[in-house]
Amino acid sequence: MTEATTFNPAASIPEASARMFALSAAQDAGTRGPKRSLVALAQSLGLDVDLAAVNAELGGQIAQALDADWHADVDYRDLQITLVGMNRLLRAATENLAALSHAATVSSNATAAQVLKAFSGFKPAQRKQEAVNRLSDLAGVERDTLGPGGKEHIWTLQDLARRLAPHLLDRKLTKHELAAALCADFGVPWIDTAGSTGASITLEGLNLLLAGAERRANVASSAWTTAEEEAAALVRVLRDGLPARWDGKDCIQWMRDNGSTQWRQMEWAGFYFEEKARELLNEAYPTPPVGGPRTRFGNTVFDYASPTRVWDAKAHTSKTTSVPSDGQPPRRASAGMWLNDSRAVRKCVEEQGLGFLIIDGLAGLDTLGTFRAWHKEYAESDGRPLSGYVASTGTSRPRKATWAPLHLQAIWIENMLELDAGIAAGWIFQKSQPHWGAAESRRKRNDKFQARPSLAADWQVASHSWEAPA
Repeated sequence: MTEATTFNPAASIPEASARMFALSAAQDAGTRGPKRSLVALAQSLGLDVDLAAVNAELGGQIAQALDADWHADVDYRDLQITLVGMNRLLRAATENLAALSHAATVSSNATAAQVLKAFSGFKPAQRKQEAVNRLSDLAGVERDTLGPGGKEHIWTLQDLARRLAPHLLDRKLTKHELAAALCADFGVPWIDTAGSTGASITLEGLNLLLAGAERRANVASSAWTTAEEEAAALVRVLRDGLPARWDGKDCIQWMRDNGSTQWRQMEWAGFYFEEKARELLNEAYPTPPVGGPRTRFGNTVFDYASPTRVWDAKAHTSKTTSVPSDGQPPRRASAGMWLNDSRAVRKCVEEQGLGFLIIDGLAGLDTLGTFRAWHKEYAESDGRPLSGYVASTGTSRPRKATWAPLHLQAIWIENMLELDAGIAAGWIFQKSQPHWGAAESRRKRNDKFQARPSLAADWQVASHSWEAPA
């Protein structure tokens, strides 16, 4: 795959299902889940498969049609597809979409609708007049009105060519020839049926043309204009979708059931938030399967990308209390928190900006050790021993048995000047990490950024506070 279509695996089955559904041309997600996503994907690709087959068999048929491997006990177990299998299909479908988007022509309206998914930030026109209006806006001319029978005029395309591809006007072309030539110049497939209605171009053909023109003009019609607008939308999604109280046992079981590789971790709350955020945000505003902002920088993968911006999700324990309760009010925890590899943060900010979705919460600490004992037993139920963790003080910390969200803030760093200003203000700073391993196997780790979110008011673009739990 090219750099623009670098594939980042889903972290959970719900996230994979949301992203797979977004790859299809289906309009309504309905009841979300692997089956629904598999059926939508197969129908969108026009595959000759048995849609009534069980998930593992349907996944195998889709994999075969997309020329992908499919292995028992890896991609599926019994009747169900694993997270590995969902990611394999997601990768194959993404590669197929990238290939379609670079084809010279596409054969059907359904295929054209799917190809439009490859244009990051593009919002298809719902009516031909809307498409003509937007083409006129891109050309910088007065909007034209469709003629009798809903036919667009050739001068709409000529105006567009004059603005974005003037060399095409040196040739004497019919309206359909000019539309096809514009698509070729913009690197967009033309649709074989675009001229099937006589002298008129179909809505699908106009949308392909519009998608290419917007990309040439660097316009993102489905994107938010500002970071403030985007952050407010993302915060609303998380506000509505996150549970008000996170029970450690329930969250860890959810992570395990949905294919997470992090369900055995002691700091389960942070991984749970990352995976739920990726699921919820991809259901509401899917990450572009092809194109869009880059999320991977070296070994660092940021959690979510809209058509225009990249965001990373972080959970921060700002207060603690005892479980069971000792009758004392919550105690303040550390004000600082780890962010990401400093080199990755700097490269991302320099290239496209970077945002953080930081959720502060109240952790209920397992003072009696009952949750710790359960977690050890549950984590070792798959036959692998749970490696012990001992803090640098030599004293093991109490585990988080519960976690409750208190405050969510979206922080946006637009460019390197903003990052340097944040460093000067003291809310974000670079810090070295302890080396990995011991003796000969000891190796250096890259510096990371740390943050004090309470000092980042000038960089905050949206927020929400929950009512404090009793």
